[in-house]
Parts: sequence; C-alpha cells; structure tokens
Amino acid sequence: MGIATSPRAAGFAAAGIAAALGIGCRTSPSTLIAPPPLPTTASAAAPPLPPSTPTPVPSPEVPQRAEVHPPLVRILLRSAPNPVFPELGRRFACVVGGSASLLRGPLSATAAGGRAAIQVGAFADPANADEGAARLRAAGIAAEVRGDGETLRRLVALGNEGEPTAELGRRVAAAGFADQKPLGSAGGAGVTLTGEGGATVSGARVRLVPLDPDPVRVGSKLVRGEFEIRPGVEGVAVIDVVNLEEYLRGVVPAEMGPRAFPALEALKAQAVAARTYAIDHLGDHAGDGYDLCDSQSCQVYEGVMAEQPLTDRAVAETAGEIVTYQGRPIDAMYHSTCAGHTEDGGAVFPFRAAPYLKGVACVCGQELAVGASAPTGPWLDPLGRLEAVGKLLAARLGVPLRPAALAARLAGRAVELSPWGLVRAFGLDDAGLLVRGSASAHTEESVRQLLDLYRLPLPEARPTGGRAAVDWALVVRLAQLTGRVQTAAGRLLPSPAGLALIADGSDSPRPLTGQEAVFERRGERWRRGPVRFAPGSPGALWCVEGGCPVVELEPLEAADAASAWTWWVREISLDEIGRRLGVGGVRSVTVTRRGVSGRALAVEVLGDAGPREVPGLAFRRALDLPDTLFLALAGGNGGGSAVRFLGRGWGHGVGMCQNGAYGLARAGASHVQILKTYYTGVDVTQWEGEKP
Repeated sequence: MGIATSPRAAGFAAAGIAAALGIGCRTSPSTLIAPPPLPTTASAAAPPLPPSTPTPVPSPEVPQRAEVHPPLVRILLRSAPNPVFPELGRRFACVVGGSASLLRGPLSATAAGGRAAIQVGAFADPANADEGAARLRAAGIAAEVRGDGETLRRLVALGNEGEPTAELGRRVAAAGFADQKPLGSAGGAGVTLTGEGGATVSGARVRLVPLDPDPVRVGSKLVRGEFEIRPGVEGVAVIDVVNLEEYLRGVVPAEMGPRAFPALEALKAQAVAARTYAIDHLGDHAGDGYDLCDSQSCQVYEGVMAEQPLTDRAVAETAGEIVTYQGRPIDAMYHSTCAGHTEDGGAVFPFRAAPYLKGVACVCGQELAVGASAPTGPWLDPLGRLEAVGKLLAARLGVPLRPAALAARLAGRAVELSPWGLVRAFGLDDAGLLVRGSASAHTEESVRQLLDLYRLPLPEARPTGGRAAVDWALVVRLAQLTGRVQTAAGRLLPSPAGLALIADGSDSPRPLTGQEAVFERRGERWRRGPVRFAPGSPGALWCVEGGCPVVELEPLEAADAASAWTWWVREISLDEIGRRLGVGGVRSVTVTRRGVSGRALAVEVLGDAGPREVPGLAFRRALDLPDTLFLALAGGNGGGSAVRFLGRGWGHGVGMCQNGAYGLARAGASHVQILKTYYTGVDVTQWEGEKP
C-alpha cells in the first residue's frame, strides 16, 4: 500500500530492498504531463505479424467513453487467465495503426516473442549493480543493468527464449536473489487479440475500446475505462486507462474498507492520500506503458466490485484534494497499523527520506477524563467485577445488597438462592434443552454450559470462600441472558452535552450523566476509580430498568490501539530462515539497529559464513512478517532450532496509519487534521492538474 518509488529517491544502499518491496524506478521527467495517448501507429521496431483469418469486421467509429477523460491514470492489471476479456458477445473496437476493427468477446491475448525479465535489485552505486550482474551471469543467467542517467541502477535478470517467468524466478532464487519483481517480457514483438469466431487483431500494441458504456470484466475483475494491450508479464500486459477519480473509487474501499472503517473523515483522509500518491507516481513505469500497478506494490485497485457508497462519497467530497509540501504533491505513503508510533521514511526506505515523512506518535490531540471524584479501588478479577456490578445494580434499584434480593427484583418473584432456584425464577426451566437435550437444568454445570453458549461466562469460585461472589455473578449473568440487565458496548467520545457512548453499529450518542460508577479495564482486570483516556476508547454501559449506573472503559493510549494487528506472534525455524535469506547454517538472529518507533532497521543473521546484516524491511519481506516492530527470541517450540518473533503493527510503518486515522476520526478529527497528524508540515490543497 502506497510504496512505489519517487523520482526524488536515490538508490537503496543494501541490495535487494527495492525488489523486495516491488518498487519500480521512474523514467519520466519530473514535470507532469497528461499520460500519452494510446498509439495510433504500430511500432516501427516490431517485425510485422502475419495477417490473420478470418478478418475482423471494420468498426466505423471509436466512441469516447465518459470515464476516459483527463486526468488519466494507467493501471497495470494483474495477470488474468485466458480469455482475458471473458464476456460473451461483448463488442470492442481494436485500434492499430490508423484504423479500428471490431472484435466480439470472449477475447484472448497472446504475445509474440520476448524474454521474461525480473528486477532483482536497485542500487545507488553502479559498482554494486555490476557486481550483481556478474553473479547472475556466473550462474548462467543473462543480466542487464538499466537506468543510465537515473538515480538508481536496476539489475534485471533475463530468461531464455520461451522460458516462463516462474522458471526464471526459480533460477534467480537459486543464484541467491530472493527479492524479485517481474517486469514483463523484454523485446516482445507484439500482441494478438483473438475474438469470437477466431477473428484476430495484431500489433505492437493494441488500443481496446469497449463499444458500450458498461464496466468491463478483465479476468475476475470488473473495471471502467479503455485498455492498452502490449507485451508484458507472462506474455501480455493489460493496462486499464481511466480517469483518476474513477480509479480512486476502486482504490479507497480496497485499501480501507468502509465496513471495517465506517468513519467518513477517515475514508476522506484515505481518498486524499491515495489521490496524492497516484499523482506523485504518474509516469513511474512510463517505459513499460503504465503508471501504477493494482497491487500493494503500488495501491490496491479492485475496480467496480469494490465500490461502496460511503467510499464513493469520500472520493466525491474530496475531489481534486491532495497533500502538498512546499507546493509539491508528496509521496503519500500509508500502512495499516503503526502500533502507536510511525517511523521515519528515510529509516525504512533509505533513499525516500522526506521532511514530511517523519515518525510521529499515533495519538489523539486531546485526553478525556471520567469518574474524577471517585477513589481508586483495588484490581478485581472477573468474579470480583461481576460481584461489584451486581451490588451497584442493586443499589440503583434500591434493594438490599444481597444476591437473592437483586434476583427477586429482576425476576419479579421470590427466589431460592441456588442454581436451580435462580434458573426457575428467571423462567429458564427448560434451558437444558439448549445445551444437552434435557428438559431440566438442575446443576450449576448445566447453567455454566448455557451461559457459555451465549458468551456470558460464569467465573469459577475462588479456592477459599467466595460463594457469595459466585451467587452475585450468577444473578447478573442470568439477568443479562433474559434481558433484565442490558450492556451497550461502543466508544466513548466527547459531545456537546459532555461524554457520550456511541454504541457499536449506531451513530446516536448516549450521553453519560456523570453519576455512573466507573471501572477501568485492562485485559481481564478491572478496578473502580477515575480514568483518563483518548477519545474513541472502547467502553460499555450496564443498564437496568431505564438507568445505566455502571460504565466500563478500556483506555487507549494510541489511536490505532483497537486494530487487530496491535500484536502478533510468529515462529520460524532456523533452517527456514536460512532458506528464505540464502544463508547456510543459521545459528542466531539479532536486531542490530532500530528506528524512532522501535522498528528493526537492520538484522544480523549469523550463519556458517559469518554474520550477514539484512535491512529490516527486506528481512520482514523475506520471512513474511507483518511488520518490522518485533523482538527476535531464540527457542520457542523448536527449542534451539527456531526463532520466536513477538511483534506489533502491520505494514512498513511510514506515513498515514489507517487504523490510527480511523481512531482519530472516531475521536472527532477531520480528514485534514488526520493528514496533518501523519504528514509533517504539509498542506491540503486543490490539485491544478500538474506538478509545480
């Protein structure tokens, strides 16, 4: 997500980082012009292809599609199986030279000639690129160093005539180059499109224009726009040419889905970041005929099927807005979860350092407090927590502080204080049918099974004493099960009337009165007392008979703390680490350098040939770790033959944190405030159509 290379970037000091990230190198000049028109003449360098039979039907007119107007972006779509355009009977104008021909779907595409090409490194020092080329040639693999006159030298491995990219990749890996980026075919002569009835159109490149306004299916993807077909990865490259704003409709929900992030301001921040990123990287792959790919190596683009009303609204309401630094569009990198702090861009991507890509704390700009007048109590276990809640509910209802008294009030009848007596009082005589096929629930174990089924666990009694606590807990749980007591979970936010809980799945605030008993939650521990917290922290109200006397709060220190990727664990054998890194006899893994966020910038791998230092991001990519914020511990289940990684975060950690943006939006931040939180010293302005 958001990791393509900027022309301002120099090379990577360490071999293979760029390839590990799928980063290409810009070949266009820094001044942005509109993407070049699709070709109207065949390439003179391409040898003529034999005429095809049957002859396609001439098309008298090539329409102008509504979504193909400036500013345009050209997206390389991932390889699709034949037929590439599978819709039966779909009509396309195929433009080659000065004429257009009509083909009907399904269309398949093939390339003539060419050799598979894989980028295996990008280097600031030409000597390093030459050394890598020599290593490839020594392994019997043809190699080129590309990028004369550019900041980076790209090392490219070339396959044998007719060799698939996958086979070349295996040979390159065996030569010790684990980081690979397929570039497509080198020296391809042209492409042939075959349609209904075997009719074909051939040329060095073919412009393909759908003759009706509906989106077009390409493989399994549905997209807008028109297309350029040319030699590329696995033989054929399919390039979608579409208006920038239409493109963003398929990017924003793919990068930050509105179901997981239902906050408009967060999605607007994502729309502006994605628009800025696309504009800054227009022309990055001009030599290969496209601007951006459709994967995480650039920005994920899923087309029409990903579009959602809320993300469409985010794109429309920010139309043309971009992030600038000193008047220029920024390299607007972003990622999923920063685990509380982002990283300096130059630390992770050594030659993409920028003053606006500084590591920052992922926190809300304000701190809230609740329960300020209450003393701090002791930490309670789950049983003690339910006992305390039960007593507070009883006090709210004005009944004696006894479990039987609370049960009688809630059940509306006298009760016998036993599992069976409470079950009968709450009308659950036949509850055994739900858990074991019996018409009774006479035992505490049967009641526990029932409560477990509905995710209302009854904590175990303490080893000594504590029967009264179990009775309190049982009354509270049965009251929850039967609806006499309700819990409303959501997030605590400021409102004009004070603090309010926004229940999950609702936009309506539920104001707090200030009279609630406040419990702070930390994992499976609770204590009563004042709590300071960031807006948007998870909370829950305990309510009974129209009042809510108890609020529980899990205070968040970081805006992204609610992400599922705030922590993770991986365990990898030393042999597997060595295989993925090309290091024999791995004995240990040690982080030797960290950034401002704590992320690993360099990792030392000790093997038979001595220590080898690997850049942190290349190490993460090779081992498929979620992030570089980790501890590397020897041992684990593998004893001395494995490394256990305890980690936090997801992504490269640079720029905007998507989960943090969501947290900030839930706390009331605007999309401009979110963007200025993660990008230092920037402005949000209207794009005028070209880079200054």
